[in-house]
Amino acid sequence: MKTSIASGKQIYEAKCITCHQENGEGISGVFPPLVKNLSLKSTAKLVQVVLKGQRGKMSVNGVEYDMEMAPVELTDSEVADVLNYIRNAWGGKDIAILPKDIQPAVKAKVKDYQPY
Repeated sequence: MKTSIASGKQIYEAKCITCHQENGEGISGVFPPLVKNLSLKSTAKLVQVVLKGQRGKMSVNGVEYDMEMAPVELTDSEVADVLNYIRNAWGGKDIAILPKDIQPAVKAKVKDYQPY
């Protein structure tokens, strides 16, 4: 898991940090935080947001967002790594997502999710 998180940090810094910021707190009202974001508990939703993007209104920690996130082109292994980093950075502790978990998550039905 440590190797996955370290790789995920590099991916995060290359692909995610501009919007979600170094500390994962995002920009209030513009880009949602990843820290203390309960929607991060859904592996299927996380995978789909990364690979399919997202649009539409959402509320995170009482703040409303109406944004679009374009899909990010990553391999299954890279998706697993960046999500392991996001879910375990900044004081979080969550179970590992494995590359084999990615494609089933892509195909899963996710409530209240609108792809980009």
